[in-house]
Amino acid sequence: MMLALLSIALSSCLNNGQQQDMPVKAAVAGIEKGNIPPDFEVKTIDGSTLTLSQLKEQGKPTLLFFWATWCPSCAEDFAVAKKIYPEYADKINYVAIDLDTTEDIAMIREYADKLGINGIRFAEGNAKVLSDYRILSTTTKYALDKDGILLYKGSGAFNEKQWEVLLDGMLAN
Repeated sequence: MMLALLSIALSSCLNNGQQQDMPVKAAVAGIEKGNIPPDFEVKTIDGSTLTLSQLKEQGKPTLLFFWATWCPSCAEDFAVAKKIYPEYADKINYVAIDLDTTEDIAMIREYADKLGINGIRFAEGNAKVLSDYRILSTTTKYALDKDGILLYKGSGAFNEKQWEVLLDGMLAN
């Protein structure tokens, strides 16, 4: 404790009592780890419009999950998320964006109702979003911290432990 106080005092003396600003590296727009992904607008199954900037304003991490009703791996991911996500629902936004643009709101709503997962916001596919985020396969996940910075992107069905690591990691940043 004494050493920490001494260190602060010495630092103050060396800077003539003035605080020096450390350069801060600003996040760059893009879809690589450490970037700020582009804003988007999607229509949710409740008929509202949702943007990434609205989610960021909530001050919570956000998970973007790209999926389709016909995807068996997506069904596996949703089955595991149904067990895990409820304990994170008040701390992490989860947006499931359908990557099959031929599936309409009614079809997505029916699928979401069958899943019965509370808290996930299901949205219709949007060609611009899919292009901007370079979505090539189902089960693609983008994990953003509370400031909108990309922490993780990848695809493939997750088991329970992988979901916990991802969601806990989002909260830790």
